[in-house]
Amino acid sequence: MTPQAPGASDPLGPQDAGRSAAARQEQRAVVSANGDTTFVGRAAELERMNQCLRQAWCGKASSVLVQGPAGIGKTALVRHWLARLAPENHPVLRAACDTAEEDLAYGVIGQLTSRVPSFLRSRFPLLAGTTPTAEPFHVGAELLELIGELQSGGPVLIVVDDVQWADRPSAQALGFVLRRLEADAVLTVLIARSSTDPGRAGGLDLPHLIAGMPHSCDLTLTGLDTTDVAELAARVYGRSVGTATVERLRDHTDGHALYLQTLLAEVPLERVSRQQASLPVPTSLAQALRRQLDALPGQARGLVEGIAVLSGPAPLATVAQVASVPEPDAALEPLLANGMVRWWPSHPTTPVAIDHALQRDAILDAIAPRRLRELHAAAATLVDRPASWSHRVAATHGSDAQLARELEQAATDSHTGGEDDRAATLLLWASEVAATRAERERLLLIAAAHLLWAQQYTRVEPLLSRIEAAEPGPLRSLVLGGYATPRREPGAAALLTEALRGSRAEADTAFVSAMAGTWLGINHILEGRGAQAEPLLREVLATDPLEPQLAPWALGTWGLARAYARGARAALAEYDTITRTAPTHSAAERAIQRGYRGMLHMWAGDLTDAQHELTAALDLARAEGCAVTAEFTYANLAASQYFLGDWDAAVINADLALAIADAEEKPWAFSYAYSVASWAPAGRGAWQRARRLAQQSQQWTRVMPVYGAPHVALAEAVLAQARGDHPAVLTALRAILDARPDSGPLAFQTWWRPLYVEALIGTGDLDAAGTALADLVELAGEAPSLRLSVAWLSGLLAQERGDTRRARDLFTEGLGRPAGVDDPPLHRAMLAHSHGRLLNGSGEHRPAAASFTEARELLSALGAEPFLARFQDDFAHRPPSPHPAARLPLAELTDRERDIAQLIGRGLTNREIAARLFVSSKTVEYHLSHIYQKFSLAGRRELRNLVQQHNSLSI
Repeated sequence: MTPQAPGASDPLGPQDAGRSAAARQEQRAVVSANGDTTFVGRAAELERMNQCLRQAWCGKASSVLVQGPAGIGKTALVRHWLARLAPENHPVLRAACDTAEEDLAYGVIGQLTSRVPSFLRSRFPLLAGTTPTAEPFHVGAELLELIGELQSGGPVLIVVDDVQWADRPSAQALGFVLRRLEADAVLTVLIARSSTDPGRAGGLDLPHLIAGMPHSCDLTLTGLDTTDVAELAARVYGRSVGTATVERLRDHTDGHALYLQTLLAEVPLERVSRQQASLPVPTSLAQALRRQLDALPGQARGLVEGIAVLSGPAPLATVAQVASVPEPDAALEPLLANGMVRWWPSHPTTPVAIDHALQRDAILDAIAPRRLRELHAAAATLVDRPASWSHRVAATHGSDAQLARELEQAATDSHTGGEDDRAATLLLWASEVAATRAERERLLLIAAAHLLWAQQYTRVEPLLSRIEAAEPGPLRSLVLGGYATPRREPGAAALLTEALRGSRAEADTAFVSAMAGTWLGINHILEGRGAQAEPLLREVLATDPLEPQLAPWALGTWGLARAYARGARAALAEYDTITRTAPTHSAAERAIQRGYRGMLHMWAGDLTDAQHELTAALDLARAEGCAVTAEFTYANLAASQYFLGDWDAAVINADLALAIADAEEKPWAFSYAYSVASWAPAGRGAWQRARRLAQQSQQWTRVMPVYGAPHVALAEAVLAQARGDHPAVLTALRAILDARPDSGPLAFQTWWRPLYVEALIGTGDLDAAGTALADLVELAGEAPSLRLSVAWLSGLLAQERGDTRRARDLFTEGLGRPAGVDDPPLHRAMLAHSHGRLLNGSGEHRPAAASFTEARELLSALGAEPFLARFQDDFAHRPPSPHPAARLPLAELTDRERDIAQLIGRGLTNREIAARLFVSSKTVEYHLSHIYQKFSLAGRRELRNLVQQHNSLSI
């Protein structure tokens, strides 16, 4: 993204804030006075923006979406509004997007933070370096922390102009931030063209996002009214204009601000005032700008052409060199007079820029082809290497095989650095200057492949007609099949199979074979054919050479397929063997490997190892700025925490998984994450929330029905178990029992088999229960998390068959074993409860009381209210807890307040809580104040003590 130059004339860009005596002043940016003399009217819109700012002053994060056609006055409105706020000295983070730099990962985020004092920005490594491979939610999390720091002096303003051209990673990071702002003194102003793919910024649905914020405002600008037209004309001409003339101008321009300004600069008042005199026709803004350009003196015309070619603000001396203008100061004067150019005279290099993108487009269109190539050729020698590529391509007349080769090499370097968007752009440019049709098509298809792997489907869509017109071949089939796979379009598998077979027969197509095999493997998994995916992905891993960027994902996908086809334990054993022998080349590979290994550990029943690996993967990804499929990693972490009894953490991490999937638009993660998110609420009797989450899991399963079916079944089964509804458990699990074994049942069997055996016993189907229990016992031999459930269910089945002695022995043996690190507290509670009931029925009341007490305390610590209520008769009249205290009425807290209270109980600071929940410190402070008020507490120490007492209580 081209940075705007700082200066006293740029109200959208804060001045650099230097160090000073007061820390607060060090963190604030100054909005300068506005030099825009053409802004008029818009009083209603200005007041609505002020209303949103007042909401921000009250600690209610607000947003404004300013939409309208190009040139209607959106940017002028925001500039004028900001200039009127100058005395308030608000911190401002701002960016201006450009179509030429949509492929610059985190370019918008870089602009937003560019003028934050370096001592403060250095505390946020991803913002300081804007690492292109970082997950958008990690970048967004750091931006949240920075915003929290800047709020100390009043509302923070975030202003993004032409947001429809934001790069995708920045748009996703910004979307994550907007979704997580709560009690923050922040006002976000997004400026978007409504006539250009309305509401989309890097794939972000802006109207939907803004509408979802509690304090939002949508300003759709239309043409100026006659009052505003009269004011603007009076400013330009220096005196008032008659009513008839004003109405004529309004009708002629439809109140379009930029067109009106251009016309007033072009046509003298005498001509405008004569009703019989015609106004310039046609009424096209481009034509009006062209006439204005033709009227310029020679050097001024040359200078404005140079400014347009250099695009963003550029030093006046550089522009003069590009345009060969010997006296740039004199040439600049008429450009400033007619409002075509803005400049920053207080900056040492006196940068200049075209005031509006429409003006720049009109100028470029008016330059003769030969002159335009000469200007681009001159610019290519004066800008830095990354910026020079576009100028070199634009300066090329016809094909240039050498330039195409250089561009392809630069694309390779970008791809190696994780910048696939940029690599694709360079390859597309290379395809434009390549010497032969075959080369043009090859480069086009490789570019599309890069975009698909980066999940940039919106950039592939406009290329589809060219892709389909290319000569048939493996690369074309790969791109079309890869585009169709996530959309679940018919024919995707056939295209990928063609690509795979064709690439095997051709030389120098190893990456095509590997990518096609990986996509096809993913396709098989989504369609419930893990057994077909596993050997295919194993073949991908044997590719020599296998791209370093593809290798960890291919290996992880193979591990997933292996777990679906053979079970998690078999997959984990082979995965560990491969990763021990295969060297890792980067932190990104290690993070990805640990994430997949954690998933396999969790499915295999190694819950503690899973939690360790998954946490390490997330920490490594954040520290190194690399991707780790965080939407699944957080969901897997939540699942392991649910079984280990840390239901508070499970709720938090499941929520984060959903937030990431939403912000980064990853629909394939929703059915899984919603299912996991429903478990703890179900176990705690939050029926409405659990039902809603289970239904959302089912809703997203419609996108990928076979892949998502086990997730929905588990959500429904866990909910039914909490209700004590054994027939409903069996009904829910029927989707798993009737499915192909390699479509999920084998991978998730440590989760569903205990539920199945319990439900069969509960419904009295003891023969089927015996068969199912035998399978569970065999599985438990290699799944540590199942040993307690086997002891419990084996004893329960023996008891139901009338063999109370064996039941007692099994219960006693299970409870007498040393506690294991992978023992689920819920399973132990159920074992202790069943043991107590058996003893109580035999008249052994004292030992029964001890088992009931253990079960009660375990369930109480979990907050498992439905189980406690169901077993209430057994727990009644038992000895009280040895450490009685008043219970904390968590039901009075909101979900966010409950999360914060629990983390306070764990001793976390506000900043640590904010980082854990991906919110700002201000939001934590806001919710804490409400908690203190609800419970009449003096501060965090009392809250911490109360939470810790609550967590140790029994009913």
